[in-house]
Amino acid sequence: MNLDRPNVGEKLGILAGAWLAPITAAVSATRQARMFHPDGLVLRATVEPCAAQPDVAILAERLAGGALVRFSSALWRGRHEWPDVLGAAIRFGWSGAGSNVGAEQDLLLATIRFPWTMPFAPLATNFRSYLWNHYHAVSPFQVAGVGRVKLRLRSPRLGNGSSRSRARHLLDAVDEHRAGFELQLRRLAAPRLARKWEPVARLQLEAPLDVDQAALRFSPFRAGAGIEPVGFVHALRIAAYAASQEARPTHEARAPGV
Repeated sequence: MNLDRPNVGEKLGILAGAWLAPITAAVSATRQARMFHPDGLVLRATVEPCAAQPDVAILAERLAGGALVRFSSALWRGRHEWPDVLGAAIRFGWSGAGSNVGAEQDLLLATIRFPWTMPFAPLATNFRSYLWNHYHAVSPFQVAGVGRVKLRLRSPRLGNGSSRSRARHLLDAVDEHRAGFELQLRRLAAPRLARKWEPVARLQLEAPLDVDQAALRFSPFRAGAGIEPVGFVHALRIAAYAASQEARPTHEARAPGV
């Protein structure tokens, strides 16, 4: 996003975000955590290119390597598993100590397909499984060498028909090497009826990570791989995210339990 020359939608988003910032700060301060997605499960992943088109293959190579993935519920804290939106935050280019921050790329995705479906998303989400739902970036991106796109993380469609928690179900699938996702894009320059999801890269979840989640700061504006956020929703996040991060603790006493 070119903040020096935002379009009309982005200007409106910046204004709306400035209005929302005090609210997000107050909620984050009260919860002592993120306003949404306060608790999560963090895992290490590997990323392998699987793109079929040459321009997308270049993007996939920029994303290849190590990644950090945080799965979370939007509303409820602790062990509550009630109807909710689930989220997947990914940091590509992550390798632990010594990561190249300039090359890192964050993507924030959720079980919300379009902004206008947000009120209904908890009812459309299988909140018992992190591995059943597809995760969408509800606002578009401008990708270097590709153009304007929508992104989603396609799940392996593994349901949780047991009494296990969704976190335990996810960790068991990781142990069984079944926790694989596919990052896909859809080109917005194509005619609407001709748009299709194209593969970009495969993410294989490898192991859980015991990290200080309060210190994690995901941002759609961390764009080291050339995936640049654009549009109203992303512009709204600028002030709102900054206020939330400023208001919440920078460290936690311990990682949340599974």
